[in-house]
Amino acid sequence: MPQFCPAARRPSRPFLPLLLLALLGASLLSACERAAPPAPGAIPVRLETVGSTAPDNVIALPGTVAARTESQLGLRVSGRLSARPADRGDQVKAGTLLATLDPVPLQLAVQSAEAQLTQARSAAAQARSDVTRNQTLVARGALAKADFERMETAQATAAAQLRAAASQLERARTDLADATLRAPHDGIITAIWAEPGQVIAAGAPVVSLAYAGEQEVQADVPEHLVTRIAPSTAAQVALLEQPGQSFPATVREVAPAADPVTRTFRIRLTVPGLDRHARLGMSTTVTLPRQAGDHAAAWALPLSALLQHEGAPAVWVLPPDAEHLTLRPVTIGRLGTDHFTVIDGLAAGERVVTAGVHRLDAGQTVVPWDGRLP
Repeated sequence: MPQFCPAARRPSRPFLPLLLLALLGASLLSACERAAPPAPGAIPVRLETVGSTAPDNVIALPGTVAARTESQLGLRVSGRLSARPADRGDQVKAGTLLATLDPVPLQLAVQSAEAQLTQARSAAAQARSDVTRNQTLVARGALAKADFERMETAQATAAAQLRAAASQLERARTDLADATLRAPHDGIITAIWAEPGQVIAAGAPVVSLAYAGEQEVQADVPEHLVTRIAPSTAAQVALLEQPGQSFPATVREVAPAADPVTRTFRIRLTVPGLDRHARLGMSTTVTLPRQAGDHAAAWALPLSALLQHEGAPAVWVLPPDAEHLTLRPVTIGRLGTDHFTVIDGLAAGERVVTAGVHRLDAGQTVVPWDGRLP
């Protein structure tokens, strides 16, 4: 009989995937155990080259064209505004009617003052007649002197009341005349503050009038720059719509106190020849030079580049072809809200770190950031 040899048993198919997964896991674990931790690389830093922007040798401020004289006009008496012929943008001449109040209450006040004056005149005439008629009786002794003195006192009182009534009538007539507002000068209406039918108080503004004549430019100066600007300082003014054309200007006025809301100081500049090119409210750029005594070059840098080292200001500088930073003490010219100026300690062409300065160290290896995100 032939010898029977049983065939070798093969592993079942479900067992193969499990075996493969076990082998793969073991290989991955062994690979992790053999891999060394990655070496620390150079830290990218954001740099700005000193001198890439113009030195802070001028002051550039936004400004607006304004009239040299602009007044808020109001009525000297209170009442209901019955008419306001003037409107914003109207060009008016001196004497042009701008607004009127309801005249009825004021006319009644005039009539009442006239009646009081008539009454005071009658009382004064009666008192004067009494004194004249009784003078002979006093001289003859037919009238007591004390009674005659009371008549003289009544005459003086009536005369005073007559003068008061006359003044009251004059005041009522003046109030009636003041119920009409007229332009005191040629100009243009720039603002409206009251509408017909509105009850306004005495002195409340009704319209704003910009006087015709020379135009000026006004600008608001931050408090850290106002000490560098004085009256008679020369400047240049350029209209925003015509940036290539500038006009010579002179600072005429520097506000003595800061605005309570913006905390800025307003300056006004005289700009000859601007009238032919500009209209009220146009935007301008005011450029003022640095005054004598200021440093010749004050490099502007972002405030994020500044740090304190041992109580003194400093910045990180990356020398050319270097991989390590150098801490450089600097002298600050002025400190703003987002920039500061360096007047000593840096030279044009040097590279300054402008971000993350408090996390850096001189022993770290750095590379300039290329601007790409990881």
